[in-house]
Amino acid sequence: MLYKLVIFLTLCSISEHMIAQEEFTHYYLKMNGSDIENFDIELGMVDYDDAYNPKQRNFEHITTLTQLNDTICESMGKDNTSEQLNVIIHGIWGDNTFAWKEMIKNLSRDVYSTEDGNKKVLLSIIWDSSINYLTGVKIARKKGDFLGPFLNELVSSQSEETKISFLCHSMGNRMFQHMMLSSGLIESKEHVIDHYIAAGADVESEVFGEGKTLENLNKVISDVTIYVHNNDRSLKMSKLINKNKRLGLNGLDPYKMPENFSIIDVSAITDHLNFTSSMSNHRYFYMSPTVIKDIKRIVWEKDYVTQKKKLDHPRRLKLMPEDDSIK
Repeated sequence: MLYKLVIFLTLCSISEHMIAQEEFTHYYLKMNGSDIENFDIELGMVDYDDAYNPKQRNFEHITTLTQLNDTICESMGKDNTSEQLNVIIHGIWGDNTFAWKEMIKNLSRDVYSTEDGNKKVLLSIIWDSSINYLTGVKIARKKGDFLGPFLNELVSSQSEETKISFLCHSMGNRMFQHMMLSSGLIESKEHVIDHYIAAGADVESEVFGEGKTLENLNKVISDVTIYVHNNDRSLKMSKLINKNKRLGLNGLDPYKMPENFSIIDVSAITDHLNFTSSMSNHRYFYMSPTVIKDIKRIVWEKDYVTQKKKLDHPRRLKLMPEDDSIK
């Protein structure tokens, strides 16, 4: 009874902040620390002002991942709530306050907001790293491994009507990789996640290949979309460090990828919202209105028209600027 009362009080607290976030019920799971023994887990809500500026609010009563899962499920079951659960995992150093707020503001306003009148349930996974890139890779793996059982619980607890979508950026795809591996979901070989969108993925191009760790990912995720940019300067640096091709830079062989995979090349897109983004070509997933519109199309399975050219394969496409005609 006490446990149910805690969830009830938490949902009441959410309702009190409806003005600030009338469109969203947005949870966050924050992980600090570099080793499992000293991981510090913080759970809470994301509130918004009228301009979609986000602010984190720590829960006082929800302190475990099981409690968070139960609270998310409770929210998903409420009236006038979308049947889609959207999960966001940022890249290395993306927990920086300014960067995270800018990302969440743009994605909430321009991807997850719709006019159907239903509240949208979101979950942001926030994780700190190390200034040392190679150490950061290890931290992403550890945190992904740690969250695997939570992912299994989260997916298994949803109703049959619930759709689950993951949007992962850069090193966040490494964390997602290890969440999937340690969740046991891949072994089920049943479609339990609807969309996996990999933007600027800082993982190996061969990660889905035969004998590789995510060889069977296509059997548990209905639709996989991989965004690539051939001049992603952040991933070019990663390629030099790792001495192998990066998924978000080089893509993968379209003739070997499963039928539910698509590659979208955004190299022709230049409508970045600021100079820094245009220099790196790495943050287009929340800094390019054209790419944002295309991601919204995938997330909601709606006909938000974007212009594309077919390349050397029917599921390898090039996203074009909105004022260009398809030739």
